[in-house]
Amino acid sequence: MTTLADTEIGARMDSGSLIVKGSRNQIGPACYELRMGNVYYDLTESDSPIELPTKRGSRQVLIKPGHRVVLITQEELAIPNDVIARVSSKGSLFSIGLTPVSTYADPGFRGNLGIVTQNTSDKYITLPIGEPIAKIDFSLLASEAKTPYSGQHGFQTRIWPIRHQLVKSYKEIKDDPRVESEEAESYKILPDAMVTVLREIQHRQRWINICLLLTILINSLSLAAVVKDFVEIAVALAINLISAMLVPVVMALSKQRRI
Repeated sequence: MTTLADTEIGARMDSGSLIVKGSRNQIGPACYELRMGNVYYDLTESDSPIELPTKRGSRQVLIKPGHRVVLITQEELAIPNDVIARVSSKGSLFSIGLTPVSTYADPGFRGNLGIVTQNTSDKYITLPIGEPIAKIDFSLLASEAKTPYSGQHGFQTRIWPIRHQLVKSYKEIKDDPRVESEEAESYKILPDAMVTVLREIQHRQRWINICLLLTILINSLSLAAVVKDFVEIAVALAINLISAMLVPVVMALSKQRRI
């Protein structure tokens, strides 16, 4: 396969091929730099698009820490049947926390391209409209594809196609022998330092609970030694025992609710 150089990319753009609504200023030596459009998806929150105002208001994409997003390009692609396009994200983006992207556009693809990425940093990342977000290069095939790409892209349908049937909650897979408790699974994805701190807090909480139970028991025995009436002693002991039982019951219920 032969990769198209800048002059060939420009000539094809002038004829309405490869890049639609593009700018010659975005052409590199053997690629084109795709820019951020005014639409994106925050897949962590919804499958529906977020449209930015083109004249007033906030004109930048907001990517929250840990969120997965789809960045819709400003340009439209018009890939001929004898060309395949390869797309990769700019290094300047994954250097600030966005996961790298490597994908392609099939022969026959038409429409805006969606770049799926995730903010792995602990910072909020903003991308202004028009910011270069990916590079695309074009290679000639030995012959035209017999079955070129056809169908609707996520941007055209207004709903990003997520295969929700492949995504499971803990409740749905907790009986799988490969899955440990929710607490143990959570620890696996946390930094070691954070796991150490959390386990230390749990250890101290257990000692606090033990001390509370001992305090209630000592109070009960002291009250029994002072009060001579059997009924009063029985009532006092019952109240203290119920109080002692409430502590572990409440903790167990709260843990069950979290699960």
